[in-house]
Amino acid sequence: MQVYSWIYNGVEPKLIHVEFHSRFQIPSFSILGLPGPEIQEARERIIAAFHGSGIEFPKRRIIINLAPASIKKWGTGHDLAIAIVILQQALDLKWPSHVLAWGELGLQGEVKPRGQMAALVDLLLQHSVHTLILPPADAAHFIELVCWRREQGLPLPQIQNLIQLQHLRDVRKALQNSSPVEWGPSHLIPPSEMDASQLMTLPPSLERIIEIALTGRHHLLLLGPKGIGKSQSLEWLKALTPKPHPSLSWLRALRDPTQSPETLHTSPVRQVHSQIRPAHLLGSWRSHQLESGELALAHGGVLIADEFLEWPRDARECLREPLQNKRFFLSRVAGKVSVDCDFQFVGTGNLCPCGGLPAQFYGFTPLPAERLKKWRCRCRPQEVDQYLAKLSGPIADRIDLVTILYDLPDSRQPVRPLAEYTRRIADQRQFALDRWKCLPSQLSPIWIEKHLPRSSKIIRLMDRMPSLRSRHKTARIAYSLQCMEQSSEIREEHLFEASTFRMMD
Repeated sequence: MQVYSWIYNGVEPKLIHVEFHSRFQIPSFSILGLPGPEIQEARERIIAAFHGSGIEFPKRRIIINLAPASIKKWGTGHDLAIAIVILQQALDLKWPSHVLAWGELGLQGEVKPRGQMAALVDLLLQHSVHTLILPPADAAHFIELVCWRREQGLPLPQIQNLIQLQHLRDVRKALQNSSPVEWGPSHLIPPSEMDASQLMTLPPSLERIIEIALTGRHHLLLLGPKGIGKSQSLEWLKALTPKPHPSLSWLRALRDPTQSPETLHTSPVRQVHSQIRPAHLLGSWRSHQLESGELALAHGGVLIADEFLEWPRDARECLREPLQNKRFFLSRVAGKVSVDCDFQFVGTGNLCPCGGLPAQFYGFTPLPAERLKKWRCRCRPQEVDQYLAKLSGPIADRIDLVTILYDLPDSRQPVRPLAEYTRRIADQRQFALDRWKCLPSQLSPIWIEKHLPRSSKIIRLMDRMPSLRSRHKTARIAYSLQCMEQSSEIREEHLFEASTFRMMD
């Protein structure tokens, strides 16, 4: 019988072969193979679990090797695999040929869950294991995940028997009653969708900006005075974000083992507070395991940065590489890894420290006197300049839509059903996929330069752009406007309107 355990460092799960050797000498119990302190303590837990289960522990010299011996092992989930190897010698039973056991043992012999079932499913897709022994809670989670993958058309692990072991003394009964596992329908209940009646109305200009951002999957930064609807627009974005591909949902389950299986049906929307630190965004190595940061957890979804200008400077600046390349390298003493983070950035912020409307922005659009009084700014011009200077040029240049809001929402305006918005955005995205095989924000610079119209007005407008990155982002926004109108080609008015959303230019 071959018994296996496994470890997961946050990047790739690895199979651990639990090897057993015993001989008649002075009784002792040793564990080799670079075990961590919690695995060394497993010796006392296993001996106590044997006595608590009424099973005599072998009075021999016992050596356990966790191969490969060159990899550091950690965690308490190896208890069950080590105990199964010893039980093979203590009990005269018919054991399966290839067994993977995962669980922590209590002092009375009870088997406790250890979680990380998504990573275990991913491991079993790569290795052939016939029998899986898990505590009941982990087994139920494992079954739900496999059933969900079956419904989504994803590959399934080739497990022949799944044994649920609640107590060590139940091993004999569990082995005798084991039967081939059958994957039925998933019982995961998706969270209830938000109704439009739970959302406030948005100004027409803000509604159009959100539709452009969702159609082309553009990065978005909304700036404006307090009470204009920035936070409410985030609720609309959460409700209208399309569901990701099942493979992206599965990757999120691998990166965040603490989430419930029901979240596989939802879009990854991560909302970050203003006191975030770079380690929380990028991730960190702890106890030889990579803990994914907010950028990795938002892969395939939306990263919401409310009050973005209040972020610490080092947290804002670490977004340069992820916004541009949709990937970053995390290099620490414990290891170096490349992390994919293809997310849509959505940020909000004020125009000054007091949250009002500074005088230098009055000229952008005529406003009634009562609104100017409501948004009267109490900051000095130098304070406003210093506040806006927090948004550095390189970060602003990497955000597609940077706009200032002036219109207040009209509560008398009826709210259209969310299904209508969702259907329209889906049609517009499908229009882009049919024409270009990708969304407008994913169009390459070479493709844009090759297919951009060559009229004199368009050439003059694009030549006024301060950088190549700004030029290409303006073109991508224009292609999103083309998708919204579903016109046959990009027009001059599309580019002119797109340029108005590049406030930092």
